[in-house]
Amino acid sequence: MVLWIFGRKKRRFEDLKTKRMTLALRKLRIASAAIASLINNIDKHIHFLKARIVRLKQRSKDLEKVGMYSEVRMIRNEIAEIQKTIKKLTVTRNILEKVKLRLNTLRDMSEALIILAPALNVLRRLIKDLMRVKPEIAYQINSIRELIYSSLLDLGEFTRVTIEYYVATSREAEEILEEAMKIAEQKLKET
Repeated sequence: MVLWIFGRKKRRFEDLKTKRMTLALRKLRIASAAIASLINNIDKHIHFLKARIVRLKQRSKDLEKVGMYSEVRMIRNEIAEIQKTIKKLTVTRNILEKVKLRLNTLRDMSEALIILAPALNVLRRLIKDLMRVKPEIAYQINSIRELIYSSLLDLGEFTRVTIEYYVATSREAEEILEEAMKIAEQKLKET
C-alpha cells in the first residue's frame, strides 16, 4: 500500500513536469508566431517609408526647378530622418529574424538557456533603441521578450539568477547586434 502511494505521487510529479514543459514549448511557439507577425509589420513600415522617400525626392526635384531651395533643404532633412528610421527598422527586423531562428531551432530543453539568453539581451537593448522611434513596435517586442523569459522559467531547470547571469554576460548578443547592423547597412546601400 505504501509503495502504491509513492508511485502515484511520482506519476503526478511526472505529469506536472510534462505539463510545464508542454506549456513552455507552447509559449515558445506563440513567441515565434508573434515575431513572424511583427516582422511582417516591420516590412510594411519599411515599404511605406521607402515609398514616402520616393515621393519626397520627386517633390524635392519639383521644388528645386521652381527655385524654392529652403523647402528643398527641409525635404532632404526629412528624407535623411526617414532613412535613419528605415535603418533602425531593418536592424530590428534582422535581429527578430535571428531570435525567431533560435526559437525554431530549439530542440533540446537543457540547452534552452544557452540558446535563448543572448536573444533576451538583444531584445532588451532593442526595446531601448526603438522606444523613441517606434514605441508600438518596442511594446510588442517587450511582450515577446517577457513570453520567452517566462517560458524559460516554466522549464523549471533555471532560476532567475542563472538566466540573468547568462543574459548579462553574453558575448553572443554583441555578435547578433553587430551582424544585424552590417546586414542593414548592406540592404540600405543596395536600395
